[in-house]
Amino acid sequence: MNDGVQNAGTPVLELKSVVRRFKQGGVTLEILRGANLTLNAGETVALLGPSGSGKSTLLQIAGLLESPDAGEVKIENRAAENLGDVERTRLRLSTLGFVYQFHHLLPEFSALENIVLPQLIAGKKKPEAKI
Repeated sequence: MNDGVQNAGTPVLELKSVVRRFKQGGVTLEILRGANLTLNAGETVALLGPSGSGKSTLLQIAGLLESPDAGEVKIENRAAENLGDVERTRLRLSTLGFVYQFHHLLPEFSALENIVLPQLIAGKKKPEAKI
């Protein structure tokens, strides 16, 4: 992992030929069929599509919460398929971030506190987390 500083244009996340299937009864549903995605440092991306098109599945795989049936996931040029749970969690905490349509902020905290809280969990000091 790096020190948190990436150059613009540096791939932070790469999905290559990602396939994800689910079995439902005797039927196999192919949700992702060779999905490719490259996100570079500093990019903001919106993932849009109709219900059932695989958006959540793609995010689950990109967020290292589930593994693809085929294809490759790289975070900061590191292949994710051989990472253990602790390493995957560290990468999620230090490298990845999602803002969902329904943001699910903790209601007892302000918007700023909701942003600072994960940084404090990651070990940053309070003044540094508010930057």
